Amino acid sequence: MINQLLLICSTVFIYEFINFVNFFYIIKKNVEIYKNIIKLFYLKEIKIDHEKLIFNYSKSLLLISIKILLILTIVIIYILVLDLFFISFLSLIISIKGMIEICIVSIIYHFIRKEINAKL
Repeated sequence: MINQLLLICSTVFIYEFINFVNFFYIIKKNVEIYKNIIKLFYLKEIKIDHEKLIFNYSKSLLLISIKILLILTIVIIYILVLDLFFISFLSLIISIKGMIEICIVSIIYHFIRKEINAKL
């Protein structure tokens, strides 16, 4: 029972953390930069301006990728720390039952949060 409550609380915490850091916006920017780089590589003529653009896109892509890795690392460390204190927590998360519970809790929390924000 404690693992179930911990699963609910950690799902809500991770959901809020992902929203706080704008994780999906960061991933969207990452995909856009990839598309722009691919478009530049398909051009027949490569000019000096294109080389500068590719370099700038590469720098942006590196920074955004580091942000994504940092966010994922923080979430994984959070889960591993919880597993240190609650022995079978990680096995619950990895199991099919745990994944279904995480999905259900996330969906329910998303709709509850949406309703509360709509009233404000």
